[in-house]
Amino acid sequence: MLIKNSIVFAIFFSCVSISFSQPSHGNLRDFAHPELIKAFKINIPQKRIDDIRERVLTSRIPRQMPPDSGFTSNWQTGMDVKWLEGLKQYWLNKYDWRKAEKRLNSYPQYIAHIDGYDIQFYYIKGEGKNPTPLILTHGWPGSFYEFFKVIDPLTTPSKYGGLESDAFTLIIPALPGFGFSSMPPVPVNGMTTAKLWNKLMTEIIGYDKYLAQGGDWGAGVTSHLAYLFPQHVKAISINMFIWGTPVPVNEQTDAEKKYFSESDAYWQANFDYGRMQTNKPMMPAVALYDSPLGTAGWIAEKFWAWSDNDGDLDKVISKDDLLTDIMLYLVNEGGIDGSFWYYRGFSRELKGVGLPGYITVPTALAIFPKELLLARPPLEYAKKVYNVFRFTNMQKGGHFAAFEQPELFYKEIRASFKDYHN
Repeated sequence: MLIKNSIVFAIFFSCVSISFSQPSHGNLRDFAHPELIKAFKINIPQKRIDDIRERVLTSRIPRQMPPDSGFTSNWQTGMDVKWLEGLKQYWLNKYDWRKAEKRLNSYPQYIAHIDGYDIQFYYIKGEGKNPTPLILTHGWPGSFYEFFKVIDPLTTPSKYGGLESDAFTLIIPALPGFGFSSMPPVPVNGMTTAKLWNKLMTEIIGYDKYLAQGGDWGAGVTSHLAYLFPQHVKAISINMFIWGTPVPVNEQTDAEKKYFSESDAYWQANFDYGRMQTNKPMMPAVALYDSPLGTAGWIAEKFWAWSDNDGDLDKVISKDDLLTDIMLYLVNEGGIDGSFWYYRGFSRELKGVGLPGYITVPTALAIFPKELLLARPPLEYAKKVYNVFRFTNMQKGGHFAAFEQPELFYKEIRASFKDYHN
């Protein structure tokens, strides 16, 4: 049973101390139902920040296990503890949460009351007379912060080599249980989230037609939006293919056979974390809940493994950006354990099936070279799952596309949607 909105709203925001105010570049009158929305700014109590810092300071790091024969990187064991010690020292001596908080507050943010949920979202109006609405959805272990480097190029393209007519108005929500969105009453996933997003876009903000983009869980949400609401979603772009749609063996091409074989092996070798967060989520929840450095290590390992970094994570994602993403899992209501509810929702809500059926809405696929292997399909398979109108093999980049390669990302979005503006 859902708790009344007013009660959830009061308890949640008294805990994280978020101050409500009208941002200078946002206006509740922009929305169809302003009575269901409140503007806010993040203002985490200093006591909370000091508590996190103290636990980082007193944390102990285990000894390094050597990698297996034939491997040169300690990351092969799950963590390079020398790197983690460096992150710890940077966190204690150089990272400034208040500076990060100021940046997080530099774009207008809101909380929308939707079907018993409180959903945090950014709303940044594009330049020109009629910018096209585009909703961007993040995944795990990312956050809405992944998109910050592409906000200005997408909303003010005339300043970044584009035309005013290329502009988008961006809507960037936080998934349920992530960021400053409220925890769901039970584990949910893409189906519930797509329904919330469509109601946000069409009923609360007031757009009849819009575009959607996402990666990781965001790709799943974006795909469900297209499947459930094709009358509203004009086109989608995803930078992670949602795998799992079966193809009978006797109908598979050689490329598909190779893809399915390699994907099965990849799944078995690399998704222990996912099986744990889905099947036994309270195990990592208990282990990580009271350990900021443990949470940082759990998240950072995936950034190292899934980004295009040539063994040097700092080369593509700075410690400041990484720690801001990590902090969003430490200062929010749900914590790192709250994000595991989304994994549990994959088995509970979606029964472990990535997509409900063929996606008829026009779909652009951006395939980054260091994306998860099973998310880089051959074109012939992608066309059996989506109505593919654009299939782009990107030059470089990995799972966290907007974070790693913002220029490539926003130019691909601009090119993908050039024929779908208002």
